[in-house]
Amino acid sequence: MRGLALSLLLLAGLAACSSRGELQFAAPAPDATLRDVWVANYRADLPHNSREAPPRPENMEFQRLTISIPATHEPGQIEWPSGAPDARTDFVAVETQRFSDGRDFVDAIIRSDNSGFEEVLLFVHGYNTRHAEAVYMIAQFANDFNVLTPAVLFSWPSAGVTAGYVYDRDSALISRDLLERAIIELTRPPGRRIMLIGHSMGSHLIMETLRQIELKGSLDIASKINGLVLMAPDIDGELFRYQVGTIEELPDPFVIMVAEQDGALRISSLLTGLRPRLGSQTDRSVVGDLPISVVDVSDLATGKNFDHKIVTTSPAAIAILNKLSEETPPGEASVGELVVLKDFAN
Repeated sequence: MRGLALSLLLLAGLAACSSRGELQFAAPAPDATLRDVWVANYRADLPHNSREAPPRPENMEFQRLTISIPATHEPGQIEWPSGAPDARTDFVAVETQRFSDGRDFVDAIIRSDNSGFEEVLLFVHGYNTRHAEAVYMIAQFANDFNVLTPAVLFSWPSAGVTAGYVYDRDSALISRDLLERAIIELTRPPGRRIMLIGHSMGSHLIMETLRQIELKGSLDIASKINGLVLMAPDIDGELFRYQVGTIEELPDPFVIMVAEQDGALRISSLLTGLRPRLGSQTDRSVVGDLPISVVDVSDLATGKNFDHKIVTTSPAAIAILNKLSEETPPGEASVGELVVLKDFAN
C-alpha cells in the first residue's frame, strides 16, 4: 500500500508503560541521530504528580522539538533515561523552538521540508498517553521507519493515567475544533497534504473531526488528506459506520490495523458495555463494502504491552512493514481488502 511505512504508528496503550516520564534535555552526542518533531500542543504544562486530572487549556501552543536517538537504539524501543539523561544511551530533547501561532509554525515546517513530497505526517495519539511519551514515540517511529516527510504530533489533553478513561474520552471530543484547525492550517499552503494517523482513542478523535469537517464544509477531505490509517481504533463499530457514512469521499488509501487479541481494547469493551471495538474485529465485513483496507496483525502478537503496540515494538513487524513499503510503488495501493501480516521477516 502506498506509503504504508509512513502510515503505521501504534502508540500508548490502555495499561501504563513500565517507563514513563517527562521530556528531559541533555547535550547532544556526536554519534546520535537527531529527529525533529513538530508539535501542536493542546495540553496544560503541568507535571503528572497528582490524582486530579489536569485542566484543559483554551488554545494550542506550537513548537519544534529536536529529539536525540542514541546510537545504541534498538528498533521498536524507546530508551528512557533511568537516571541523569545521557544522549549517548537515552532518548532526550536537545533543542526546542516555539512559534507565535499556527501560521508561523506551518511556514517553518515548509522551510524545513526537503523531501519533495509536499506532505506531512500528522499523528494523533491515544488514551493514557503523556506528552513526553507521544513525542518520543513519534521520534522512534520516524527513525525506525525512515520517515522522510515532517512528523507532526497533535498532543491532546489525555490525563495520562489508567483511571482517566472517561476524562480522556471527554478530552478527545473537546479537542475536535482544535484538531480541525490544525488540519486546515497544515494544508493551507497550495499543494500541501496530510498523511493522517491515529491510534486507539486518537482514531475516535480523528473520525469525529473528519465528520465535523465534512458537515461544515471547511476542507476538501479527499484532496487534502493523502491517506488515513487507524491503528487499533478504540471506536464502537456502529459508531464508526455512522462516522464514515457522513463523509462523501473517504481518504485514499484508508487502512485500519486490527488485532483480535488486543487486551487493551478488551478492557475498553468492558468499560463501554461490552461493545466490540473496531480495532479488535478482524473480519473484513466490519467495514462492509467501503473502500477501506483491513490489516490483521494478530499473527505478530508477542503477549507484551497488551498487544496494543505490536507494529512499532516488534522488530519483525518493523522489518515486514518496511519491506511492504519498499515493494509497493507510490500510487499502487490496494484498497478494500483484508491483509494478514505474518512473521516472515526472518
